[in-house]
Amino acid sequence: MHTDQPRVAIIIPCFNRWPRVCEAIDAVLSQTWPDTQCVVVDDASTDDSYSQLEEHYKAEARVSIHQLESNQGQSAARNYGVAVSDADYIGFLDSDDLLVESAVANRMQLAQDYPDFEGIIFSDHIDATSHASLLPGEKQYAAALSLSEYIDDMGWLHTNSFIMKRNAFRALEGFNVELRKKEDVEFFLRALAREDARYAGGPCCMVRDVEPQRARHDHKRIIHQGERFIEAIMMNPDLTNKLTQRQTKQLLEADARSVLQSLYRMKQGKRFRCTVRDGIANGKLKPDARLFKRYLLSFFR
Repeated sequence: MHTDQPRVAIIIPCFNRWPRVCEAIDAVLSQTWPDTQCVVVDDASTDDSYSQLEEHYKAEARVSIHQLESNQGQSAARNYGVAVSDADYIGFLDSDDLLVESAVANRMQLAQDYPDFEGIIFSDHIDATSHASLLPGEKQYAAALSLSEYIDDMGWLHTNSFIMKRNAFRALEGFNVELRKKEDVEFFLRALAREDARYAGGPCCMVRDVEPQRARHDHKRIIHQGERFIEAIMMNPDLTNKLTQRQTKQLLEADARSVLQSLYRMKQGKRFRCTVRDGIANGKLKPDARLFKRYLLSFFR
């Protein structure tokens, strides 16, 4: 049904999630906002998700199913979903998570109250069991969330909990397709460097733990993605010009230490030591006793 209200598209990237992805899609279809579309982008699944989704939702006009020719990661899948949508506002939902029925309506109320606002509109991501808010603090309706606040506590924003104007998202060039880790953090940093976010209030999404997380053991991926995240931050002049020296160091140190830990565990001593020296020289790392001990031990591993 079309009304004179803005159209909203919720983009769901999907890779080998049949049939669980149907729960996410059905949560979008249950939204109380009158004109809510669901755009599913299959990231070249190998479990026949695409054909099964096409068959399952062929009679549902509000759902469109698309497929990438090769596996490109969730950033590319999300960006593609935005590109093929003609909605006024866009939001996202991971394929194993859920939206509450009022999620779109709550955020779109603020969008209507502030029609010229071009930034992120967010609300509460909640615990799947207790339904308690997982935000790190309280905010009043329409209160701003600044870049500094987000850097101090990244729990304010979640990929599933924000919407924004489609054109504003595209002006930011979407998610960084080179990142398959912390791509949401990097996007939020870029968006907040341009304009503060606004809080719409109310519960939005439930993030569920449906599969064990194995990425923390994939040291090659941690190294590769950690280095790319650091590079993405350092190479963005809009962001670096806005950040203080303390904030830059705060952002980069966690990833630098994560990369170092993986290098150390993989027994790449020479690369570990070079990374330590470079990190200290460029202000990405603060030397401490543990780092010094590992630096010495790396000669013998």
